Amino acid sequence: MPDVSIPCVLYRGGTSRGLLFLEEHLPYPREVLAPIFLRAFGSPDLRQIDGIGGGTSLTSKALIVGPERTSDADVRMLFAQIGVAAPTVDWGGNCGNMTAAVGPFAIEAGLVPAVEPVTIVGIRSVNTGVLVRAHVPVRGGRVVTEGEYVIAGVAGTAARIDLEWLHPGGSTTGRVLPTGRPRDRFLLADGREVDVSIVDAGNPVVFCAASALGLTGTELPPTIESHPGVMRTLEDIRSIAAELLAIVPDRASATRISPGMPKVAFVAPCAMYRTTAGDTLAADTHDLQARLLSMQTAHRSYAGAGSISTAAAARISGTVVSECASRAADDPDTVRIAHPAGVMDVRISMRGGGAEPQVLSATVARTARRIMSGAVWVPADLVRQFPTSNAQLPR
Repeated sequence: MPDVSIPCVLYRGGTSRGLLFLEEHLPYPREVLAPIFLRAFGSPDLRQIDGIGGGTSLTSKALIVGPERTSDADVRMLFAQIGVAAPTVDWGGNCGNMTAAVGPFAIEAGLVPAVEPVTIVGIRSVNTGVLVRAHVPVRGGRVVTEGEYVIAGVAGTAARIDLEWLHPGGSTTGRVLPTGRPRDRFLLADGREVDVSIVDAGNPVVFCAASALGLTGTELPPTIESHPGVMRTLEDIRSIAAELLAIVPDRASATRISPGMPKVAFVAPCAMYRTTAGDTLAADTHDLQARLLSMQTAHRSYAGAGSISTAAAARISGTVVSECASRAADDPDTVRIAHPAGVMDVRISMRGGGAEPQVLSATVARTARRIMSGAVWVPADLVRQFPTSNAQLPR
């Protein structure tokens, strides 16, 4: 049976890269989409040599975008995190970095009219229901790509895109503090106990202190991954949280059923450290050190949606994050997160406290670039044809 082609665009969004599709070109349920994406990205294979993936979780992402004509949204997006070494597709959360590409894609695809100098694109996440306003620079009816903004983890400069997340709290669980507590204690498989904080804003993240792992928080990804015991402990913590949040029926199935959600991270007080680019950053350039895992590997920079949970946790009294986070006197509403590639700023607005804090909004500045337009080819037997009139984003 011959292969078939599916139109798509390859984008860099923030520090991630992936394929964006119009929903009219993929009008299929998720059980059909999953094998299509695995084939397109070349998974499972650590090299993804027979697909578009780059051999990392950061370059194995897909988004389907379609019109959403409501009062607060112009388009909707369905995000898929494709496994690299395992044949998994995780639909459980958002990708804050790739969300930066959705606004430009929507404008360039004609889903949203271009308005100068900035087009605000309302984006609703099908995965979580969260609403994001992307502020996309436009000139001459086209998306502006060139600019002077720099994000850690991407070479060069580009046009700044502000992503304004509105009421992102409880994206998956319905509560910013899913357990109703800023801190819980987990009993690990090896008998140790560790204090954690679970915060759900943008994406749910379970945090622990770097010191609980025997780390400083300044480690770079290769060093983290060189400690199999640390990697097992972090996945154990993540799996326990997945069971506690009812994302999976039991912790033993978490890696297989939901390898991407919740995220797991460890934090430490701000300190001087050396980035993956070889730059030395002083302790006063950031408010805390944070390292996050993505699909059982150490994230090479930091997750966009995960940064929102990190910023919220830094402002919630009693969490393991707030315990080590400082606050800049001149800009107390901004949390500066030091990650392997550099520093990421999150401007956050919160209200309330105790067991029910609220996240009113969080803004993260990113950049994006359209790399290539074309079509990806997959075996025809993976594609089930549906009537065009029924084409819609899978729920």
